[in-house]
Amino acid sequence: MKYTGTSVVVLAIYYGLRRSEVLGLKWSTIDFENDTITISHTVVKNRTIVASDCTKSEASRRTFQLIPEVNAMLQEMKATAPPNSEYIHVWQDGKAFRPDYVTRGFQRVLKRNNIPRMRLHDLRHSTASILFERGMPLEDMKNWLGHTDIETTSNIYLHYSKNRKELVASQLHGMLTI
Repeated sequence: MKYTGTSVVVLAIYYGLRRSEVLGLKWSTIDFENDTITISHTVVKNRTIVASDCTKSEASRRTFQLIPEVNAMLQEMKATAPPNSEYIHVWQDGKAFRPDYVTRGFQRVLKRNNIPRMRLHDLRHSTASILFERGMPLEDMKNWLGHTDIETTSNIYLHYSKNRKELVASQLHGMLTI
C-alpha cells in the first residue's frame, strides 16, 4: 500500500488530532454502531517506538461523534484492512505505520502538490482556527482539541485571519458618530 496521507490528514484536520493520537487509533476505538471514535491510545517515537494506553493528558482522552464523511472513509478502510489488524494505519502485512514515516510521507505529499511546507501538527492549529471562524465557543474548542486549559487553545492554537479582522471592523462601523 502506498502512503498518500489521506486518512491521517483527514483525521488530524477534522478532529485536531496529534500524530501520536492518529497513529494510536485502533479499530476497537471506532464504534460504528454508535458513531463514535475514542482517543485513548497513542504511538510515539522518541528513540524507540512506544505504544501506550495513555494520552498526553487526561483531557486528551476523549470521545468524538463520527463525522459522516469520516465514518464513510473508515468503513471503506475497514473493508480493505488486513485481517487481524489492530491499528487503523497499517501496511498490507498489518504492521503499523512508524511515526517518522508518516511525518516524511506528509512532507512528500505537500511537496508533490505544491503546498508550502508545514508540520503535521500544524493541522491542529488549522482545526482550532476553522472552529473559531465557524463560531465555536473557546471552551468547546479546548475540549475538542483535548487541551487542559483554555489559554493553550487561545494563545497558541488560534490564528486570527484577515477575514476575522474585517468582520470585527464591520461590526464597529457606525458605532460612534464623530
